[in-house]
Amino acid sequence: MIRIIIILISLLALTLVLYLLFSKKQKPWIEMNEKEKNRKKILIASGTTVFLAGLIATFLLGKKK
Repeated sequence: MIRIIIILISLLALTLVLYLLFSKKQKPWIEMNEKEKNRKKILIASGTTVFLAGLIATFLLGKKK
């Protein structure tokens, strides 16, 4: 059960990153000020980190059995 929850959280993080990168509702990078650019960088980095941590945790949970 925990493995499924971790996989769902990882997929949600990946969805967030893909939305931030490819959404047409986002402002173009050139039109953003420095505060918005830094916020977007942090969101993308944290979403990617959560996704990778979820993948690693899923593989480690699978090997214990």
